[in-house]
Amino acid sequence: METMDSFMERLASPSPAPGGGAASAAVSVVAASLVSMVAGLTIGKKGYEGAQEAMKQVLEKSRKLTADLRSLMEEDEAAFNRLFATWKMPKSSDEEKKRRREAMDIATRGAIQVPWRIAGAAGQVLRFAAIIAAQGNSSAITDAGSALEFSLASIRAALQNVEINLKSLSDHGYAESERMKVKVFTEDALEIYKNAMKDVRRRMQA
Repeated sequence: METMDSFMERLASPSPAPGGGAASAAVSVVAASLVSMVAGLTIGKKGYEGAQEAMKQVLEKSRKLTADLRSLMEEDEAAFNRLFATWKMPKSSDEEKKRRREAMDIATRGAIQVPWRIAGAAGQVLRFAAIIAAQGNSSAITDAGSALEFSLASIRAALQNVEINLKSLSDHGYAESERMKVKVFTEDALEIYKNAMKDVRRRMQA
């Protein structure tokens, strides 16, 4: 698997891929790693006996999410490259235009599905960040807060990539349905974030 240093170097290059979708997954890798750290700092610590089972589950699941998100970084780049290839297809005749349109629709749906999966994984990270914000080691409360910030940013960035690709679809009914899903998903994520940040602020002041 590619190192972060290599990924960041390619991200900074003039190449269109990797881009924002892969970067949103990378940001959520950071969030998931912070969640793992806080959970690990809570396990076995005096004063957190009631949170032990929850922290063990969070640690296990956040580690898996980290691996999943690393894979999604690669999948997003591959999905963009497949879409980019359809833009170069010939369109001189009606038949060529038809084949190009069909190929673009298929590739566009793929370019929508991957950032949706990134947003879904980031949403899970957000929920785990909320758990550590409420129950995790208070000495690492700002790390929990950072995990909340990064996971929400990842969700927003990933869903921007969903929305921009919806504009290219010929199935307008499907596109409108997806836009509604984006709206609901974003609202739900914001509610989790706001409630969890109340825990962060409260525990920072304790």
